[in-house]
Amino acid sequence: MKLPKKYKPAEAEQKWQRHWEERGIYKFDKFPDRPIYSIDTPPPTVSGKIHVGHVFSYVQAEVVARYWRMRGHNVYYPFGFDDNGLPSERLVEKEKGVKATDVGRGKFVEMCLELTKQYEVDFIAFWKSLGLSVDWEEDYSTIDPRSQRISQRSFLDLYKKGRVYRKEAPTLWCPECHTAIAQAEIEDAEHDSVFYDVAFSLGDEDLVISTTRPELLSACVAMFAHPDDERYSEIIGKSATVPIFGHEVPIMPDEKADPEKGTGLVMCCTFGDTTDIAWWQEHGLDTRIVFDEGGRMNELAPGYEGLSLSAARKKIVADLEAAGRLRGQRPITHVVNVHERCGTSIEFSVAAQWFVRVLDIKDEILEAGAKVQWCPEFMAVRFRNWVENLAWDWCVSRQRYYGVPFPLWMCKSCGEIVLADESQLPIDPTVADPPVEACPECGGELTPETDIMDTWMTSSCTPFINLGWGEEDSRVERFKKKGVDGGPEYMMDLRPQAHDIIRTWAFYTIVKGVLNEGKIPWRTAMISGHTLHPDRAKISKSKGATGAAPSDIIAERSADVVRYWASATRLGTDTVLVEEPLDAGHRLVVKLWNASKFAIMRLEDYDADAPRTLGVTDRWLLAELRLAATKATRSFGVCDYHGALEAGERFFWHDLCDNYIEIAKKRLYGDEGCDEAGRRGAQYALYQALLASLKLFAPIMPHITEEIHSLFFEERESVESIHVSAWPEPPDEWDDPEALEAGRIALAVIEGMRKVKSMSKVSVATPVGVLTVACDAETWRKIEPVSTELCDVSKAQSVVHVDVAGEGFVDTDIAGLQVAAELIEE
Repeated sequence: MKLPKKYKPAEAEQKWQRHWEERGIYKFDKFPDRPIYSIDTPPPTVSGKIHVGHVFSYVQAEVVARYWRMRGHNVYYPFGFDDNGLPSERLVEKEKGVKATDVGRGKFVEMCLELTKQYEVDFIAFWKSLGLSVDWEEDYSTIDPRSQRISQRSFLDLYKKGRVYRKEAPTLWCPECHTAIAQAEIEDAEHDSVFYDVAFSLGDEDLVISTTRPELLSACVAMFAHPDDERYSEIIGKSATVPIFGHEVPIMPDEKADPEKGTGLVMCCTFGDTTDIAWWQEHGLDTRIVFDEGGRMNELAPGYEGLSLSAARKKIVADLEAAGRLRGQRPITHVVNVHERCGTSIEFSVAAQWFVRVLDIKDEILEAGAKVQWCPEFMAVRFRNWVENLAWDWCVSRQRYYGVPFPLWMCKSCGEIVLADESQLPIDPTVADPPVEACPECGGELTPETDIMDTWMTSSCTPFINLGWGEEDSRVERFKKKGVDGGPEYMMDLRPQAHDIIRTWAFYTIVKGVLNEGKIPWRTAMISGHTLHPDRAKISKSKGATGAAPSDIIAERSADVVRYWASATRLGTDTVLVEEPLDAGHRLVVKLWNASKFAIMRLEDYDADAPRTLGVTDRWLLAELRLAATKATRSFGVCDYHGALEAGERFFWHDLCDNYIEIAKKRLYGDEGCDEAGRRGAQYALYQALLASLKLFAPIMPHITEEIHSLFFEERESVESIHVSAWPEPPDEWDDPEALEAGRIALAVIEGMRKVKSMSKVSVATPVGVLTVACDAETWRKIEPVSTELCDVSKAQSVVHVDVAGEGFVDTDIAGLQVAAELIEE
């Protein structure tokens, strides 16, 4: 048959996407007898539009899913949406122009559900347009009843195991989002600031401290000096007066005060940083929280009530200067902690919060992390560093509306906790009755917990959600596997995710695996990089940096080309969206089509059972194919899609297209002098090489490979789709070192001939009288059987051998092998 002149990706891609869905090509359990390969797919947060960063990481993971399906596995590849919690709330507030607190809990939750569902429809349509091989019947959202039930079940299990506690304690607080956050949700940012020298009073004496937070003067509860600092030895134990606000604070010794920093005296506020918290705890200091949940000054800062922290700072600095208590100021740039979601500087507040104990099991978490296969390997260091430097238990409560509720009530009188019964799950205690009418301890009234769980409490349950942990249709036992070398059980095979959420999603999921199930959640963690703007800033929805719309890029370039771009960067590496890899992907699509057109025309009468004779170059091609397939398989084994692509491209471009097709062209055409068995041998090599090339590229470029496969190979191979066909596993007889060496020597001669023509500035088609090869006798013996084919490729009348190179010879890639060509001018 004859392929159409041009491949039209826009038409073909939509056609195949419909076909795959209609035929259920990617359905889980399509082949129930096959071994299961399960993927804990990252559910994207429903907090804005999809950007190219999503394409980058999701394609990389999906390519691996396709590989395992072709390796004969029953691939469980579900897809979820992380549509609860703060990111989705902020989206609704932004798009609807409302504040959650203004519209009320019930109404706001309805708005969140409605808007996130709209976004999810668009998300699914986009992922399908990219060719993701997801079983869309296995989708979920982290706010759906089943996910809520599993998340609440996990919480109850942790509570009953003594891993959950509620405590009024200093907590990381975001004044913009009006909620507590966890340590993992903060990131460092460089901010310009000012060091202010402020004078406190001790009788008639001034005591000067340096601070970047004058707005916290009203929260000052002590002053500290190092016990060995002789400058202040005589005032230890006395009290100083805070300027403007007038309250007295004790002057105390502590080794954490640095004599070399500022004046050596430092004020302790509740709370400016973690050192303040440590002093507050160790010395039993008073608590003065001077701002409300929205970051505005309260009644403990008289004269500044209602001002934001930044406005209060300006006014207090002006008042200090007017009162003669400001002794100096100097600009600085320093690193501050900000909330990763909104970029707001973090404050510390005291409030009752729910925590999961993790600090006491850091060694256990590290041990579990060490059992995970991290791809690439260096990502294990990031996980280890995070755990080793962890300073806080996991704060899991949020003072928001939209999320999974805590399944519990508290006694108004004695504080007793009453848990929901598991049969009640999922439950919202603000609208449902508790399992008992009154407190079982004192008979007091029960009030529902109004906080919601941190979104990571549910996201960390994705392996549990995927497997239906504790559900009637649970797949936990079916999916349970032993680790490598009889190691620990793990729940799923693969977790793909980006490197920035190792400290959150990976860490919390491993914590849940250890605490809820006593096993690692997955065998392999595949860690991707980010797509960056040209200024190297990460593209993300939360920062409002969406970059080029991926749907527009697909419309312009095609899904396969975009997928090629995503696969052209090594795993774990950040990249910038530029034209070069997109152009390279387009060239590959065109070359696949054109090379296949030529090959299929020469293979129309191909008969796998016909007698054939394999020449040296046929055997060389099959040996190269065996090496390429082996490298691609080995690469995919460690999620190295890029290494697999390199192996496929080198074989397809260099070995098959640039050389073999040229070498075997006369035999494939059946020219005079070519015997039939030799033609059949060339057909066999070409058929195997083209089919394997399509399969090697199929995970990365599924549409063009399916199109070509369907037009020629589908019927011959008796398989309904290339994507459920067998991955290339070349037979042992293709392991042919002698032919491999001879073929590579022949290629070196051909490249030498091309170099001669290039140096002479003539076309590669320029005829040659005599092609002379200078090499030792043993090398010539290996390539003499292909001298006729060397003539054909070189357009030479003859090929001769000499022992020693003379004038006009050029070197080749093989030491001791030189080539000269007698060009015939036309």
